[in-house]
Amino acid sequence: MKKYKCAICGKEVETLLFAEHKELGGVWVCRDCWEKLYEKNKLVSGAGESSSCCGG
Repeated sequence: MKKYKCAICGKEVETLLFAEHKELGGVWVCRDCWEKLYEKNKLVSGAGESSSCCGG
């Protein structure tokens, strides 16, 4: 199975999520980083979670 690289931590995973980061703009991240960004309020309000075409 193909692996994709998280834009935040660099971890290679089979599925990435799209995050609309307040400072970085749109980035593809692993689930762990998406959850951390959400908890730290680093996502644009109302952006929500979106599965990617990358293994999603």
